[in-house]
This record gives sequence, C-alpha cells and structure tokens, in this order.
Amino acid sequence: MPRLLMRGAAVALVLATAVATQLTGASAQTAAISVPTGAGEAGYAVNLFGPKVTVAKGATVSFKNTWFEPHTVTFPGDTKLPPPSDPKAPVPSNPGQTVAYDGKAYLNSGFVLKDKTFEVSFPGNGTYPFFCIIHPGMQGSIEVVDAGSASISTQAQVDSAAKKVFDDALVALKAANNTEAAKPVVRTTNADGTTTWTVTVGGLVGPSDLQQFYAPKLDIRAGDTVVWKSAVPTPHTATFLGGTALPIPPIPENPKVMQAAPAPAGYTGTGYVNSGIIGVGWPAQQFSQKFTAAGTFPYICVLHVDQGMGGVINVAAAATAPAPAKTGTAGLEGSSAGSLALQALFAVVTVALVAGARRALVRAH
Repeated sequence: MPRLLMRGAAVALVLATAVATQLTGASAQTAAISVPTGAGEAGYAVNLFGPKVTVAKGATVSFKNTWFEPHTVTFPGDTKLPPPSDPKAPVPSNPGQTVAYDGKAYLNSGFVLKDKTFEVSFPGNGTYPFFCIIHPGMQGSIEVVDAGSASISTQAQVDSAAKKVFDDALVALKAANNTEAAKPVVRTTNADGTTTWTVTVGGLVGPSDLQQFYAPKLDIRAGDTVVWKSAVPTPHTATFLGGTALPIPPIPENPKVMQAAPAPAGYTGTGYVNSGIIGVGWPAQQFSQKFTAAGTFPYICVLHVDQGMGGVINVAAAATAPAPAKTGTAGLEGSSAGSLALQALFAVVTVALVAGARRALVRAH
C-alpha cells in the first residue's frame, strides 16, 4: 500500500510539473516583446522598424524608440490610407498604458520620442500592418498566431534581425553621405562681384535621413549670399542663434521655428536668423541670407540639432577694391603683360590716326 501511494504521488508530481511547464511556456509566449523603432548615429537617422514579428494571441508588443528622431506607430485599421492629419491625433485615451487592438479601428501612438515606448496587445489572430506617419516608407507588421506555434518570435531573434536591418541602413547612409559630401557647393558670381553659394540641406536613402548640410563648412567673403536648398520632404531649418536662446520646444508646432526670420540688411553675427521650415511639400524649399560682416558663424537645424545637424559659415573681409585706373591707360599699367597690352593699344591708335590722316589728305585733294 505505501508503494502504491508513493507511485501515485510520483505520477501526480510528474503531471503537475508538465502542466507547470506548459503554463510557463504559454506565459512566456504571451509576454511583452519589444520591437526596435528607429535608430541612428550623429548625422544619420535610420527611419525603420525592426523586422516582422510573430507573437502569440494575447501578447503585448512594445515599440521602443532609442534614437532622437521621433516616430509614430500607426495602425490604419479599416481605413485604406493614412489620414492626412496631425500625426499627434487621434492619440489613445490612456497614454502610457497598453492598448488592445482588434485590427478594425484606427490606432495611433502620437509622437514616440527618444527612450519612450508605445504598447499594444493583440487579443485576436491576424496580420496587422503599421507605419510611421512622418516617415513615408517606414512600415512593418505584427502577425498574431495561436500559442505554441513554432513561428513565434523570441526577443533574441527580433534583436538580432533588427541589428542587421539597422546596420545595413547605416552603411547605405554613410555611402550616400560620401557621395553628397563630394559634390561641390554651387557657386554663382553676381553682377556686383559678390558670390552666391548654394548649400544642399539633408538627403534621403529610402525612408532614412542624412541629417547634414553639404557642405557643413563654407568659406565666403563679406557681401556674399548663402542659399540653403532642400530637395527632400524631411523638414529642416538653417538657424543662427546669434547669442539668443534655442527656441523651445524645437518642434514644428513652435511658430518661431516654423516662420522665416531673415536679417534684411545682412547678417553680422548677432541676433536670431532662421530659415523657417524648408523642404519639399513645405511652404518653402530654400532660404537665402546675405552676410555683411567678417566672422565665424555656426548654425544648426533646430529640429535635428540633437542629432548633430549643424554647420559653419566662415566670412572673410570683403576683397579690397582695386585702385581706380589712371585716365587713358585703361588700367593696363603695372605689369609686363599690361605694358605690352598698353604698347599694342598705342600702336593700334597710332595706325588708326595715320590711316585717318591719309584719308583726310585724299579727300582734300
């Protein structure tokens, strides 16, 4: 009898262990899994989500942004196209809490800033696409399956795949940066002898951004004009603080950032000068500013200064104007080449005078 009891107890223990193991496995599959949301380095913003993720029904997915570039996590639901509205709205009514998503309603995180997260749980099976409103082409999907499926992603798998995606994107961005940096700044000579310099603002590789000016350092002279020109939809600014405080908040809602504020009489290094938002689809794609004083003038993109987007304009004193030419010499004196040219000019004049005299004599006869 004791042996039977012992055997029964042993069987019960094995069964209990098996059930506990199954429950532990199921709970592990429905535990929160983190999806990397964007990445970058100084001068580069990788606007991509981690790879496609497969989770168990009932699991929670946490979207975490570890870089300075803000993103949204937007599920369109039954809407076919993303609403062309403010990316901040509509925002879940319980920000900071997990939002259950059934795939039908429109769901938007609002801006997910650096080191912030947005959590969504999925009570039903299916495939749920999502995207970032402010970075066209930045998109992903969550597949929800029954617990126990061999296709369910582990955090280690997600992290490893995301690292490859982000590393490859950074390589592509740096290659594009080398190409852009090799392009010369466009230089145009004006009728008054000054120069207009055109600087390219930013660049794109897929949805990812080159957060840089080309060229980041420019040497000009007083009286010259610099034009900042953008050919990408990413909003940027060229902003000289000139001893003033950085506009807070440095985001598009701030009217001081949105609006152009040039120095009409020319920039001398003091005071706030701002391009306003420039880029394709914004009110302006370029901004110009004349510089009238010598000095070294740093500037930034207010929207991406935390990503290291800035430049420097070095302004040298205006070139000394040449002394007025002496009357009758046409400014040709003062060099061997000028002397030869002056002698040639006198020779031509002499021949012309002699020829004219001869014609006058002929007419007189």
